[in-house]
Amino acid sequence: MSVTVLSVESAWIPGVLADLRARHGKVRYYLSAGRPLWLKEEEGPADLTTALLRCHDEREARLRAEVRAVREWLAEGGKRAVVVELFGAPTHDDVRFLQECRMRLMRGEAQSVTVLRHIRGTLPAEGDEILAMLRLAGGSVPENEFRAWQAAHGWDDSLVHAVTSTRDGLRTYATPVVRPLPITPELAAEVVTSSRAPLSTAALLTDPVLALHAFTAGAAAEAAGQGRVLSRYAGNLYRRALQSGDIPHGAAASAYLAALVADRRRVSGTLAGLILGQAAKWDVEPAQQAMLAYSLGQLLAKDPDPAERSSAARCFAHARELDVPVTQVAASFNGAALALYRDRDLDGAVTSMRSALKLLEGHDTVADQQVQLLTNLAKLRRGTPEAMGLYRQAWGIADDVANATYVASDLVRVLLDAGEETEAEAVAVRLLDLFDRAADTNQASEKAVSAVCFRLADRRLAAGATTEAARWYLAAVSRMRRGAPDVVDAVLRNLGEQPEALLRERAAHAVVAEDLLALRGLLAGAA
Repeated sequence: MSVTVLSVESAWIPGVLADLRARHGKVRYYLSAGRPLWLKEEEGPADLTTALLRCHDEREARLRAEVRAVREWLAEGGKRAVVVELFGAPTHDDVRFLQECRMRLMRGEAQSVTVLRHIRGTLPAEGDEILAMLRLAGGSVPENEFRAWQAAHGWDDSLVHAVTSTRDGLRTYATPVVRPLPITPELAAEVVTSSRAPLSTAALLTDPVLALHAFTAGAAAEAAGQGRVLSRYAGNLYRRALQSGDIPHGAAASAYLAALVADRRRVSGTLAGLILGQAAKWDVEPAQQAMLAYSLGQLLAKDPDPAERSSAARCFAHARELDVPVTQVAASFNGAALALYRDRDLDGAVTSMRSALKLLEGHDTVADQQVQLLTNLAKLRRGTPEAMGLYRQAWGIADDVANATYVASDLVRVLLDAGEETEAEAVAVRLLDLFDRAADTNQASEKAVSAVCFRLADRRLAAGATTEAARWYLAAVSRMRRGAPDVVDAVLRNLGEQPEALLRERAAHAVVAEDLLALRGLLAGAA
């Protein structure tokens, strides 16, 4: 196995870390004491409404960016270790990040992932103020900032030593803390003033200017999906803004409404109407009203209840009525088409999708949106002569692995159904090249590449071309990072042969699968 999970008494962990660094030479260390493993410093303030409505996408983008950084670091080769210290229970995103790191270890190199879990010790109650400030700061703070706190509060060195520890220039807990701590707005204000605090801390503040100072796109991404942190933060900001007048009413109101939307995975048509009505009443800027309407439409379009989906069209129509960029109007037509399709209104969905494409004619738009719209229209026109042309047009525009994988699987399927095997293989070869040259790939891209290769392999196998089939099977399984020995077993059964290259892949997949299972067990242990 390349993954090791160790439970260690807190007092021994600094020594274990030093030993790991001595043995592995090059270590990439992550501290998890209350904030996401993968969250990096944010470079400044961001527009409130935009950042709130896009916080879930931003959270995913930041996780992927750190995965790419790990991949580049591991690709330098040699003996390397990713080491993670967990003070408490990991989140699902933290475990996913650890699994992504494991899947990027280079074969044949002495590379590994080690997770250190604390066996909790005891801490004196006299240090609760120190621990409260660390908790408000997200579990750790740069050493120089901590020393400023110590000077201001007069904490004795012996007490500091008893309740805290240091890691790579950061001050953190000496051991996990589970008891209630004396959290106050005054301590929250002190922490926010001197450090990069999470929005859960900023939500406690009575000063709206200071609370606004704490907001960044990174902070919103961190809070995404954490209960109702965003709503509490923005609601408090709005209420304080009403009382003080230090922040423009429209900005605070827009942020509050955006947070209400961002904190939800589902929304009713009634609530959507209330939010949009309140946005107009509070004089929220038209562009921000459009963003709210579009986001609400997206939620409603995906709702399993047809009665709620019918409200999506009204939200998208409202977004189009406002003064917004043409790309956003096209996106609203695309969202409306999704709702119409799910309601079995195929003609309406096709009309909506054609309207989106018509809008983009003559405009400079990114390839991603064009590929998505053309592919979606082709799916709606499945079984018609037009579909093939739409898929080919989308493929011609695709310029990276993300948008190429969006269309490639469907294009290869229709090409093979039409007997165009040579063109289908050419699409697959280009797709593999884009995939292999990408800075990093996600699970959706890996699934699309595998689907294309498996489809071609099955076609060659049915034609009796076993060697060619084995080549496409190998192309698929060698790019599957997630560890699927059962899939390779099925491939071997299909072939009726035991090619050496596929047997090597099977052994490698078994190791990865075992490692990923060990990391997934961190969640079970937390429960």
